[in-house]
Amino acid sequence: MNSQLLNLLLLLVFAHFSCFPLLMPVSAKVFFSIDCGSSSLKPRTDNNSIVWVGDGPFIQTGEVHKVNIPAQIPDFDSNALNTLRAFPTRKKNCYSIDLDTKTENSTRVLVRANFYYGNYDNKSSPPTFNLQFNGNTWEQITTTNDSVLYTEVVFSLNNTNNINVCLAQTHLNNIPFISALEVRSLSSDIYGYIPSEFPLLFQLRLAFGTNKTVRYPEDSFDRIWSSIGPLSNPSPLRRITSDSPSINVSSTIDKPPEAVLRTALLLFNSSEDIAYSATTNVTGPLFFNAYFSEPIKLSSAQKRSFKLVVNANQDNSLFFPENPLIPPYGGALEVHIANVSTFNSFFSLAFLRTNDSTLPSLINALEGYTVGDKLAQGTNSNDVKALGLLKKSFTQLQDWNGDPCLPSPYTWDWVACSDDTDSPRIIALNLSDFGLTGTLPDFSGMDALKTIILRNNSLTEGIPEFLGTLPELTVVDLADNNFLGTVPSSISNNVNLKFTATGNPNVSCTPTSICNTDPASKIPPPSTNTNAEPKIPSPADKGKSSKTLAQPIIILLIMFSGLLL
Repeated sequence: MNSQLLNLLLLLVFAHFSCFPLLMPVSAKVFFSIDCGSSSLKPRTDNNSIVWVGDGPFIQTGEVHKVNIPAQIPDFDSNALNTLRAFPTRKKNCYSIDLDTKTENSTRVLVRANFYYGNYDNKSSPPTFNLQFNGNTWEQITTTNDSVLYTEVVFSLNNTNNINVCLAQTHLNNIPFISALEVRSLSSDIYGYIPSEFPLLFQLRLAFGTNKTVRYPEDSFDRIWSSIGPLSNPSPLRRITSDSPSINVSSTIDKPPEAVLRTALLLFNSSEDIAYSATTNVTGPLFFNAYFSEPIKLSSAQKRSFKLVVNANQDNSLFFPENPLIPPYGGALEVHIANVSTFNSFFSLAFLRTNDSTLPSLINALEGYTVGDKLAQGTNSNDVKALGLLKKSFTQLQDWNGDPCLPSPYTWDWVACSDDTDSPRIIALNLSDFGLTGTLPDFSGMDALKTIILRNNSLTEGIPEFLGTLPELTVVDLADNNFLGTVPSSISNNVNLKFTATGNPNVSCTPTSICNTDPASKIPPPSTNTNAEPKIPSPADKGKSSKTLAQPIIILLIMFSGLLL
């Protein structure tokens, strides 16, 4: 969980509520646990019965490093943290996870990224960088020297079978890295009250009554419910364990595990009520799911009833006077608290007993999250398919994963994109000096291309006809390759196209002027979106061709006048 999240502060104050019905737990269909930096080809099972695999099938870039870790890190598998993968090059590097089964628009997944710096580079300088998923911004990651940081996002797959998680460098000398990556599918109804086009960015998940972390297998979806730790001695707080033989969670939407409802937190002083408050650096409204279960079988003379007050009633719209909250014995109640504002980075949730209540308020568990921006559709699907043909044809391109355009400005280094932040188009390709060999596939699906630069590779066979038919294309640079034959008429007859094919000795240009033999007419590379720091290495770093640049032919034309003999 993010180390900059909410600090725990329990107060003695009031409260009030709104509740919603909720369903029965089932196991996740997708359950990936990726040990980043591990080269092991054999899966291993940790103490929580979670199976881990190495990250080789999911990414081809980055550097693997060993990490010195303490013998035991509470609540985490130390073996998953003793290696990491760091990314010193490119604007972004992406893990690509293909799911085996067809997904529907409503299918939601929980993705958790884990980071343990451990001074692996002996610089004692834990980095800050950006995390992204499926073309959307996730959050800024600020790591520390010797603590585990993890962050979770829940989002809908929007009919795709691919999940990509990208790490993007945002500051010079701050090298992104990752220790572990986990993916769990959720039931379609979990968190279903948030529209599927918005992601949930989780900030906390607390089990107040337990003295240990609860996760898989107690939670079949492997959500991590953190304990608030041991209580001080003496303490105004006390934990109480349910005397019910079982706790039925079938009335809940978000399926909390029974383990977090079996214990509750309340105050020793029965005349005082409990509350949760904290400071946070999160901007925007907060959302909470609070969970309650009555731990004792009440007599006819006993009653536990309380209401929720948000920010001491400063958020008037969040005051719910009509429905007191009554935890069920042997069951569970979930309360959704939406759009909680912060005042000077502070918020509070307080639980105030009603006038007829004989018992104080309590709380079992709490989830807190923000709702992110609407999910981007991603780069135009036709463009993505055409890029896939290029990747399939050239091994030098096959380690480029993630959305090629989004989020801006973290485009792939060799493409430029339109300004559309939802579904941009590819408008330029710059694959000069990539060491490409072989023939060009038909990538005419990228029909918004304005510029194509393939200079200084070893491309062979004929120049494709489709290059002259792309409606927006104005620049094509095929200089210094091994193309053969004549220039297609679709190019030679295209008066709007600036074309060059110098350095292709086996290409016949008719008329010769279309090959732009004048060195002054050489075409500059396209402008790409490079607003982010740091400056990204040029594509030439990816795979420099062994072919030398052709020397320009300088033709001196001497103009003179003279006598005609």
